[in-house]
Amino acid sequence: MQQSHPRSGGDITVPWLNEMLVTKGGFSGAVIEFSLEPVGETAGFLGDIVRITLSWDIAGSQPNSIIAKFPTIREANRETGKHLLAYERELKFYQHFSEGCPVNPPTFYGGVDVTGEQDFLILIEDLKAARFASQLEALSTQDARQAVLGLARMHAHYWQSPALAEAHQFKDWAPIYGPSIASGWPLFEQDFGDLIPDEMYPMFEPGNRMAGRVFEYFSRARPQTLVHGDARIENICFDGSNLPRMYDWQLASSGPGAYDLMYFFANSIEADQLAVVGQELVSLYFDGLVEGGVTDYSREDLNRDLQIASCLLFGFSSMVGNFLANGGEAERAIVAATTPRYWGTCQFFEVGDVIEGLAELLV
Repeated sequence: MQQSHPRSGGDITVPWLNEMLVTKGGFSGAVIEFSLEPVGETAGFLGDIVRITLSWDIAGSQPNSIIAKFPTIREANRETGKHLLAYERELKFYQHFSEGCPVNPPTFYGGVDVTGEQDFLILIEDLKAARFASQLEALSTQDARQAVLGLARMHAHYWQSPALAEAHQFKDWAPIYGPSIASGWPLFEQDFGDLIPDEMYPMFEPGNRMAGRVFEYFSRARPQTLVHGDARIENICFDGSNLPRMYDWQLASSGPGAYDLMYFFANSIEADQLAVVGQELVSLYFDGLVEGGVTDYSREDLNRDLQIASCLLFGFSSMVGNFLANGGEAERAIVAATTPRYWGTCQFFEVGDVIEGLAELLV
């Protein structure tokens, strides 16, 4: 008998777990009891996450715990998540791209639409044994090297792949960013304007204005690969292997690999650190593409794409004003930690040289 699907952790039942993990998932034995533990905030921006610790009737290869990711219970945020296609993107990634992905995402145990209205719940591997980092602390250079190599391996693996036809397109963000920037920039400026460096402040207007065209340009004119879309510290962990493990695929799409690399720099590496090791990391990424079989993409192509991709940082900051403004100390701490990294990335890729004349480059 098919069980009704839970909309939050409190709705989970033993029969439902057995339907998902045994009947559909193929695990042997049966779940006899379970316990729940929230992961992170109980009500996240776009999703609510719980750890389910499982007891089985027989010993075997079954997982001792799994992660359930629900659409957030916050109505406004859930509608934003659906508008961004976040739940659909993540389910599609796990269904079509996770197996064999070089950055070893969590094992996928199943997904369902809990309401019938694109509110997708996913069950995935629990990565609790891995080492995690905080958004408020920059990565070590060694961890940064490992993450960059992982991105290069992933991007080379999916470079111009026919499988990308199953992914959302980078240009899908073009119509989404406009309204989100329009509502988010005044909030971001109001709450965090004092954190924006004076030299960076004038770049927000042209960056916001051109965001949609940049997304369209990258989809139309540049090589495509699988893009994580949110490649930052808190979506990467380390388990002792040579490559990182990446999770939270709610922004995955087919797009330019340079975006992931730029975004990783902007969210994970301090400005003074980037000035010292940035060129080494870009070279490591490029060499990883070549070693992975990419032959139609020069270092000059990469440098140009990184510079143009950096212009999207202004629209992204403006958009997240919708989520972080009118918050508390935690939200301000995130912006205070990341804004200097964003500015360091803009300086490193010399965004000031192109931001005003961006339209001329997008041909």
